[in-house]
Amino acid sequence: MGTLIIVGIIAFVAILFAILGLKTISQSETMVIERLGKYHSTLSAGINIIWPILDKPRQIYCRYIKEDYDGNNIIISRLSDKIDLREQVYDFPEQNVITKDNVTTRINALLYFQITDPIKAVYEIDNLPNA
Repeated sequence: MGTLIIVGIIAFVAILFAILGLKTISQSETMVIERLGKYHSTLSAGINIIWPILDKPRQIYCRYIKEDYDGNNIIISRLSDKIDLREQVYDFPEQNVITKDNVTTRINALLYFQITDPIKAVYEIDNLPNA
């Protein structure tokens, strides 16, 4: 009877490790894995296996811009462990500028960017924006 309890506990721990070790990454996303606090690997889309005690996903702060019902932009900051690899767009509001020949005009700017190297995006950028 005692050995059955021990075998049951070992089976439960093994199943728990298997569940915690499976990481599913969606398409166009990636995850940076650290082993004991140091960079270990980058997980691509699909089902990946990690060691749940030694490996953990790197948590990063992401900023999301949402528009409320009144048309105001709201910036939301949160922790995330997945990095979005899709192209993103930032729209800057119109600004009045004066040219060299003293002509006043209005400009509007768009910024397109895409993360191509997730390691540099995590370890070399202070605040990572996501749309």
